Amino acid sequence: MKTAFITGSTKGIGKQIGVDLLKKGYYVYFNGNSKQACHCLSVELENKGNFTILKENLSDIECIESINEQIPKLDVLVLNAGITDRTKFGKVSLYNWNKVFNMNLTIPFFLVQELKDKIKPNGKIIFISSISGCTTDSTSMAYGVSKGAINILVPYLAKEFAEKKVTVNAIAPGYIDTGWHKGKNQAQIKRIEKKHLVNRLGTTKEISKAVISIIENDFINAQVIRVDGGFGLL
Repeated sequence: MKTAFITGSTKGIGKQIGVDLLKKGYYVYFNGNSKQACHCLSVELENKGNFTILKENLSDIECIESINEQIPKLDVLVLNAGITDRTKFGKVSLYNWNKVFNMNLTIPFFLVQELKDKIKPNGKIIFISSISGCTTDSTSMAYGVSKGAINILVPYLAKEFAEKKVTVNAIAPGYIDTGWHKGKNQAQIKRIEKKHLVNRLGTTKEISKAVISIIENDFINAQVIRVDGGFGLL
């Protein structure tokens, strides 16, 4: 049985990827920070496949050793957990800047480094980046720059894992219909939708399909693939 670990996977994109991999017969390690979220997911997935939910705080560097101890081997590693900070330029604090980079870039990097010997030959490492790492649209400068750093990290890691025949790629979603946009009014959502040629937000299922297409194709490597509905072309 193949195994997968998806960070930040009790909701949204990460959860969808995990659920879809369960349907494909994977043993899936889900991850969440909230005890309640982990419990709710456990109840929801009961009798739907083989899984473990790791309650680990991905903003704490100490989580890396704990995760390594709990996962024996991996075929697929998806780095999905992330945060943002919408503080306007001029008022951004060093603390918030570092907090975003720590969660979005630093811990994912060191998690890959820690798990490198657990990832089987022909395995897959996939980062969930963002359209904000490809173009300057995000109101969060720290978020966009941290995702841009992920995009250049991908080919570096692909070279490191090439001998082991492990591919490293990233998906850069456009704006996706998740709880990430909770609190935005309908007018804001409409403005965001109009930035996409498809005139709507993407779905978690569409991002999950893109991830699975990478998992199933050994010839995709060192790429940042935009799945963005034609964002920014209007």
